[in-house]
Amino acid sequence: MDNGVDLKKLYPFHMRIALLLTLVIFILGFMFIPEQETREYKPRIQRVIEVQKLPPQLRNIIKPPPPPKPKMPVAAESDEEVEQETIKETGFTGYERKEAEVEFNAPPFVPYEIAPKALNLNEVKKRTAYPESAKRLGIQGTVYLKLGVDKKGKVRKVILVRSLYPALDKIALNMAWEILFSPAMQRDQPVDVWISFPYTFSLED
Repeated sequence: MDNGVDLKKLYPFHMRIALLLTLVIFILGFMFIPEQETREYKPRIQRVIEVQKLPPQLRNIIKPPPPPKPKMPVAAESDEEVEQETIKETGFTGYERKEAEVEFNAPPFVPYEIAPKALNLNEVKKRTAYPESAKRLGIQGTVYLKLGVDKKGKVRKVILVRSLYPALDKIALNMAWEILFSPAMQRDQPVDVWISFPYTFSLED
């Protein structure tokens, strides 16, 4: 008696049973599993952009008038005409004086017992007018300079360390050349030194 099972003959039957069970599982799943609601995606990190209004000083800036066009060169007929057509002085002498740089060769750090003191700072301030552009914008503060002072208390070099406003920087740099100092003293002898010099501008002065 042969008890062997022919798997090839039972294969179609097994496939039908498997498909039927699969359909039953899917139908039961659709019937008993609740529906899933979709939600709108929201990013976890939200960046807030703040818009700030400009202050009135920056909104009402008056542009300076354009410079006049240069005249065409014309041959002069006499020496008097040449003297009349001269270039107007600008009053700007530059931020640094090159002739003074050659005379001042102090090292970056020189120890001293008595520090230099400004002798005519108030007089120099009185001779200087506050720039109109800085007044309109309400700008005030401190310009930080580095000054090279020689043995006679005269400023030999001026370096801008921290800027405040271009017009105020220019005034501070030019005024620094006019300040006279008492010389720095080391063992009762004057020495060339570098000093830090803050120059403050205030609208209340």
